[in-house]
Amino acid sequence: MANGLGNLVNRSLSMLKRYRQGVVPAKNNELAADAAKAADETRALLKLNQLQAALHSIWGLVTRANQYVDQTAPFRLAKDPAQAGRLDEVLYNLAETCRILGVLLWPFLPGTATKINAQLGLPGSPDKLDGATWGGLVPGHTIGDPAPLFPRKDV
Repeated sequence: MANGLGNLVNRSLSMLKRYRQGVVPAKNNELAADAAKAADETRALLKLNQLQAALHSIWGLVTRANQYVDQTAPFRLAKDPAQAGRLDEVLYNLAETCRILGVLLWPFLPGTATKINAQLGLPGSPDKLDGATWGGLVPGHTIGDPAPLFPRKDV
């Protein structure tokens, strides 16, 4: 979990903080279909009490978002001022995907989902599955401070 979800949320929000001072850029829909698919599948599977299958669907979105980071290389885009618009698109997609993951994970990991919400600077708990609709993160919104979701424990 720490390597998949924790790494995704931490690096996505850290890049948004570093490259855009934590301000959410204009909406972009590049990962919208992937998020909608995961949200629809998760809702349907939860209604059928197929919890493991629902988690598998959610994890598919985590994997897709991590692949998106690797494919788009936002850390490289940030070095080229001519790529500022593309960087904004990538950062929006990553932040919005993190928000949706928080909503989808709430039935399984309410504490972790609430931490994601807090790091996004959103109030309360993401406890309504209806909230897993693309575009809920408003451009111009300022996120909170990124922090590891699953801090390493020293032995």
